[in-house]
Amino acid sequence: MGLCLTFASTLVLGSTDWAAWGSFSLAVLMAAAGLGFIIFVHELGHFAVAKWCGVKCDKFMIGFDIGGWKISRKWGETVYGIGILPLGGYVKMMGQDDDPRITTEQLQQSQATEDSIATKEITGPGGEKYLVDARSYLAKSVPQRMAIISAGVIMNIIFAFIFAVIAFMIGVPSMTCVVGATVAGSPAWENGLRPGDRIAKIGDIENPWFNELREEVTLAQKDQPIDVIVERADGTRIDMKLTPDRSGQLPAIGITNSSTLTLAEKKQFVENSPAAEVGDKLTPGATIVAVNGTPVDSYAEWKAMLVEKISEPLTLTLASAGENSSQTEVTLPPNRRESIGLAVAAGAIVGVEKQSPGDQAGLRVGDLIVAVDGKSLEAVDEQPADMNPLDLANYTREKAVEGASVELMIARNGDRDNSETLTVTPRRVTWQELTMSLDDPISVPALGIALPLVARVVAVEPGSPADKAGVQVGDSLQSVGFESPKGESANVPAQDVDFTEHPRGWAAASDAMQDLPVGTTINLVVVRSGSEKPIEVSLATTTDDNAFVVERGIILAPLMKEKIGNTFGEQLSMGAYETKRALTSVYRFLMRLTGGDISPKLLGGPITIAQGAAATAMRGWGDFLLFLTLISANLAVVNFLPIPVLDGGHMVFLMWEGLTGRPANDKVVTGMSLFGLALILTLMIWVFGLDIGRLFGWV
Repeated sequence: MGLCLTFASTLVLGSTDWAAWGSFSLAVLMAAAGLGFIIFVHELGHFAVAKWCGVKCDKFMIGFDIGGWKISRKWGETVYGIGILPLGGYVKMMGQDDDPRITTEQLQQSQATEDSIATKEITGPGGEKYLVDARSYLAKSVPQRMAIISAGVIMNIIFAFIFAVIAFMIGVPSMTCVVGATVAGSPAWENGLRPGDRIAKIGDIENPWFNELREEVTLAQKDQPIDVIVERADGTRIDMKLTPDRSGQLPAIGITNSSTLTLAEKKQFVENSPAAEVGDKLTPGATIVAVNGTPVDSYAEWKAMLVEKISEPLTLTLASAGENSSQTEVTLPPNRRESIGLAVAAGAIVGVEKQSPGDQAGLRVGDLIVAVDGKSLEAVDEQPADMNPLDLANYTREKAVEGASVELMIARNGDRDNSETLTVTPRRVTWQELTMSLDDPISVPALGIALPLVARVVAVEPGSPADKAGVQVGDSLQSVGFESPKGESANVPAQDVDFTEHPRGWAAASDAMQDLPVGTTINLVVVRSGSEKPIEVSLATTTDDNAFVVERGIILAPLMKEKIGNTFGEQLSMGAYETKRALTSVYRFLMRLTGGDISPKLLGGPITIAQGAAATAMRGWGDFLLFLTLISANLAVVNFLPIPVLDGGHMVFLMWEGLTGRPANDKVVTGMSLFGLALILTLMIWVFGLDIGRLFGWV
């Protein structure tokens, strides 16, 4: 009697030391105990109310004893046990079965026998009378049976509230809604959000946390803007309307959470990055207090230094953690771009930031930039492009520092016969804009535009790896793969890209080439005009001494604040709010799912639930208890859906019996029950498939 579903969450574990595995094992045990407890209290609700109403209970099971496989013991008249299939549980009562099609059979099984101490006459589906054992489920009144059926859901809601209250007694570290960066071309980017801005309100939620922001965006109605109030660092508040981008699996507005200036505890630098060169000096918990002698007080200021000094060494002043704090200086070299020596074409502009230099100069979505200051971005008459589109951001940033303008030759709406030249004055850039997914464009922050990179080669640098491998101007790229150095056990931290599925994926592929382990092989599949089959080439990256990337490999702790109630009353209030939000979010998710507003791929089954439970358990008791609040609320809502074989389906038939004075007709109920059963089985197969797909990276 129960079905467990949730929405996708993931666990990433990459540790090999015994302490880490010990922590993971403890987290798994906590997850198993927590999820088992949720199922236990659900079935305990049914069992306790059934006993209170005088119903004989034959079994109390956690999990399903398929084929009789179980661990059990009988106390009194009830068998208590744990079944082999841990997907729920059930209470077996005299005269009650989760299959409502066999009401007549249940009535017959409940009929009074010579051993019956007390009996009761009840009415069957066809109006016939039955004398049944007074301790049978069917002998109880409709209100009593409604109480028995609803008790499991009520217990889940009660314990969701209890979990939340305890969580806010302990404290839950949570991400704030301070912007760390925006994603190129996203709604937040188009509206000019900057690092350091804070989402002060979204919809009706004042001062939301990042998980609330994420939930509101995910559950927003399709094509409907969300009302947002943004607070700048100077206190200025701006009203915005952001319509989530639904091009990916999850709706998004395109912001990342901010970070502190404190080095992360577990890992302080990215392997093979400039920070890795001084990694032994980067101690956990140390804080960046100055860069090149200039004090920095916020993550936004740190990012500004990275952007403005992109081609220069940076000397960091680090203050160690603890009472005996001391300061050390560490110099990070610039992060020179790794490439294979080819340039691909720039596609038409896909985003123009409001009030940006590009917007004010008249650039529009659909325009194609053909040349910049007379330097072509396209191959013309077999002549290679003069400028790599990847260099456009740094080129215009340098022009802004010089106070110079740039001339853009554009083809309106991509029509080369309708071209014109625009003069744009770039702005000074002190922030970073990101490419996050395989289909994201690159940004040109100094102009305020975003454009995709199309996997068609427009230039090959002489003597480069691509040139030596025989890649030619005009070739199209079919895929790029990353192969670990021979003898290395660690996987390359980069994702292969299939350009037939992600034609704009070169920006992500180029990002992936940064900070690769030495000796990593790049496998390209090239399509050439006139060639009967694709050409496969293998090559390595080379360092471009004249091009740089912003990041230098420093890993900082996320900006978190503790959600905690200072008084018992405040803890109760916060627990009630969290429980209500968990319950309503499940309903909203189901509404958006049935309405086609969000992808059914966001569902998760038992494996996803277990992963989420283990992941939150590793983060601490507060996080874990809030996860149990969500799952307990999830179980309550899903079980009370009006679907036969679920508690909600039983309630529907009981309502019918209460109105008519007799159980629903078996034949009428059969069709509805078969449909409900098919729906549940289909759903379980679907979520199991998604779980397996996530394990193997297929989803």
